[in-house]
Amino acid sequence: MKQLLFIAFGLLLGITLILGSCSKTDTGDGTVPEIVILGLNPLYWAKDLPYEDEGAIAFDVTPEGDTVDITSSIVVTNNIDVTAIGDYIVNYNVKDASGMSAEEKVRKVKVVIGK
Repeated sequence: MKQLLFIAFGLLLGITLILGSCSKTDTGDGTVPEIVILGLNPLYWAKDLPYEDEGAIAFDVTPEGDTVDITSSIVVTNNIDVTAIGDYIVNYNVKDASGMSAEEKVRKVKVVIGK
């Protein structure tokens, strides 16, 4: 009888822990937005040619299951110096309406000697 009570208590505790860990938090909608880089990565760029980034798109899924375009919210930063040969990066970041951040995406840009 003692063993049966111990097993029942263990099962009850296990179910409580599992159900408690599945509860949704109040932060965010539970869906992380996605960023997709457009164009080549890495990208080779000719020295002294003004840099024009091909950009990226971003989307998110709402709690209702709808996919929404949040491309206009992307924050782009880069340190590209087209006057100097070298390796540079362009960073793309975005947050959805509930404040959840996408995984940052990075484009590698290699400034090379042009002809």
